[in-house]
Amino acid sequence: MSSPASNSPTTSGMETPPTPHPISDEVLRAVYASDQEMYPAGLSYDRLCSWVAACPEMSICWSSPKTGVLGVVIVLPMLREYWEDLLVGKLKEPGVDADVMFPHDNKRNQQQTESVVPGARQIGNGRAPNGRISVVQEREEQQEVGLHVYHIERLAAEPPTSKQKRLSEIAVEEVTRRATEKKGWKVVGLSALTATDGGKRTFQRLGFKNTGYRELFVTKVVRRPSYAAIGIGNSPGIPEEAVDEPEELDMLYIYPEDGAGGKSVSEVIGYGRTVVSMSEMTVKYLSEEEEEQPSPLVSRNGNGCAWSLSSSI
Repeated sequence: MSSPASNSPTTSGMETPPTPHPISDEVLRAVYASDQEMYPAGLSYDRLCSWVAACPEMSICWSSPKTGVLGVVIVLPMLREYWEDLLVGKLKEPGVDADVMFPHDNKRNQQQTESVVPGARQIGNGRAPNGRISVVQEREEQQEVGLHVYHIERLAAEPPTSKQKRLSEIAVEEVTRRATEKKGWKVVGLSALTATDGGKRTFQRLGFKNTGYRELFVTKVVRRPSYAAIGIGNSPGIPEEAVDEPEELDMLYIYPEDGAGGKSVSEVIGYGRTVVSMSEMTVKYLSEEEEEQPSPLVSRNGNGCAWSLSSSI
């Protein structure tokens, strides 16, 4: 802001595995402060809290008795229509409204159907038309869901063990497992807006692809009159660049259609601006086969807990 498995909980010579648990308020505040320092995109703390509160099982900390909190991931489960808008920049992260855009548990609808019922002609004093009676059937609605990885971060390192797994692999596997087990959810893919070089490498390694949507923080340099031009002398000791004054950072967006039209980054940001940072939206779609098969990314115990974490994200 963006893993062969044993079911035995004990392994010879192996230390107590890291355990997943809900994110505490203290950790959430630290995540928010870190994100705002690195990427001040206008997200309020209340909005972040609303995401976690709406689906707490998708926001996870891992910890161990020896090192405390090891890492954290915050994932936004979004209904497909809103998730796909997010992928291409029609919807921005701070605009994600959990009340509207998250799936809701046990969402059901009722539909009126006609079912053939044995002996229907003898029901009541009359004959049911065509031997059928109307039956109200309650059907659970299958909701297509995209999982957006808002934040993933390693906070501490475990001592090396014989089974090393990256936090990113463990986190993606765990949230995907939890989501696919949710009744009424059909997970169609995962996404992440990668803001750092490390984050970009991480999600590229996991098979994520760029969607073409990018967010840029840029600075604009305004040319001021030279000292000589305003009558302060024309000393050759005053370099020309000394009169360039950088303005505050501005946020610009590059959409997939911009790249499709052959526009370069410099053409989009305009003359005199410098890119300070650039985030890229990435996505990985899941096939039905991938959803049904256990992922090889992470070794877990009976509770879905990763055995060990490497020192890399």
